[in-house]
Amino acid sequence: MVARLTHDGVLLERAGEELAIPLTAIERVTVDGRRAAIELTVPDGTAPHVHCAEDESVVAVAAFADAVNRLLPRRAPGEPRADGSTLVSIRSLAVQERRITAGGAALIVLLLAAGVAVVAVGVAGGARYSAMLVPAFIGILIGWLTAYLPGRSLCRAWWLRKHGIAVIAQFSHNVDGMRAYRYTDISGESHFPTTTSSDRRIEVIYDPANPSRTMVRESLAMRCMTAVLALVGLATLGSTLWYAYTVVTDAFIG
Repeated sequence: MVARLTHDGVLLERAGEELAIPLTAIERVTVDGRRAAIELTVPDGTAPHVHCAEDESVVAVAAFADAVNRLLPRRAPGEPRADGSTLVSIRSLAVQERRITAGGAALIVLLLAAGVAVVAVGVAGGARYSAMLVPAFIGILIGWLTAYLPGRSLCRAWWLRKHGIAVIAQFSHNVDGMRAYRYTDISGESHFPTTTSSDRRIEVIYDPANPSRTMVRESLAMRCMTAVLALVGLATLGSTLWYAYTVVTDAFIG
């Protein structure tokens, strides 16, 4: 996680999102080796929420913590504290993946194959056959997307249910038309996944190796609907592939 000190707070970047923590929401910053723990203010009797930032340099971490602590507003002993987590804002960052995923590679191969097939069919059987392939490839693309996206979601949910950790997340605040919920991972760090749920509390499953990778536990009915959508996509993909095959063979064999 990358941490930067600004004139009015701390910016934390992690897993495609940026957290803006105002100084008024910070109780203190403590140091444990190469880790700085940013403890948020909480009302009396409430467990503190903590965000952590790490750096390879112990000196840099200590200097960062000292700089933040010196800028914190002075508070009288026993002064009531607000819930600092409600003052934290989250902004999604546009993250460019440097690697091509399996789905992206399959899409590139599909588009290249479509271009080659249209040209080859046009040469072998004439423009009429090339025109017949266009709707086939549109159907193949729709079927592939309809099968791949829900399928990827189901695989991710299956992996998290098998290897993840389930926690209860409490509603924290609204952000960009979504509702952010707060949960604390096993290291004590707070995370704020967003969803459209209207409940005050939701069950979240997160990856212990990457706590920002989460999923909201869905009902069996919702998982079945996702599976049905993936099956519809597979059926569409299979039928349009067969249609494209018949067009290509007719163009070449006659």
